[in-house]
Amino acid sequence: MLVDEAFRFAEECLGGDCSGHGTNHIRRVVKNARKILAFEKEANEEVVLLSAILHDVDDYKLGGDGKNLERFFRENEIDEELRKKIRNVIENISFSKSGDRPCFETLEEKIVSDADKLDAMGAVGVCRTVMYSTVVKRELFIEEELPVVNLSKEEYMNKNRKGNHSINHFFDKLLKLRNAMQTEAGRKMAEKRHLFMVEFLKEFFDEVDARDEWWNVLKEYETV
Repeated sequence: MLVDEAFRFAEECLGGDCSGHGTNHIRRVVKNARKILAFEKEANEEVVLLSAILHDVDDYKLGGDGKNLERFFRENEIDEELRKKIRNVIENISFSKSGDRPCFETLEEKIVSDADKLDAMGAVGVCRTVMYSTVVKRELFIEEELPVVNLSKEEYMNKNRKGNHSINHFFDKLLKLRNAMQTEAGRKMAEKRHLFMVEFLKEFFDEVDARDEWWNVLKEYETV
């Protein structure tokens, strides 16, 4: 099956990843996608699953050169129509491109976007943040550097900017994902994970005796 070939190819590309984007991440994204597909009967399942499996094989954060996806297409003789649909999903769903208020054209984009973003939330999201921060040597917490309000896409992608520490990543991205959900099933799954992250940050701020400004910023994300 083509889905099985895609899994093997993704493992070849990402099997050694320690940043939170490896094969375990892919499996969870596919599991999320299947849960959402159960409620979105009109979606093209093949496009959703292949896009979910292959979405990180050329990720710029992992040093992707943009050639892996095309190599998979050639090796498996994928027809141009299916190639176009998969490319469209993968090219549009990243947070750095779509932001916290996505405007997708296809149901397949919405499903894969939700499935991927769900894996950046909750307990797994906390763990993946630590994993990625360790790989890129990002500081855990710099109390003096509060999150930037209305961070631009350019600022978000600039990893050398002031304020780029792990705890700020929750405010720059993770706590915004609840509002980025595009499907009803995705929204329901995201709610619990969002609230877990809020509780995690409360505990963190309590343990480090964070100043009031941090608690005030977090309050904006407590409400359902």
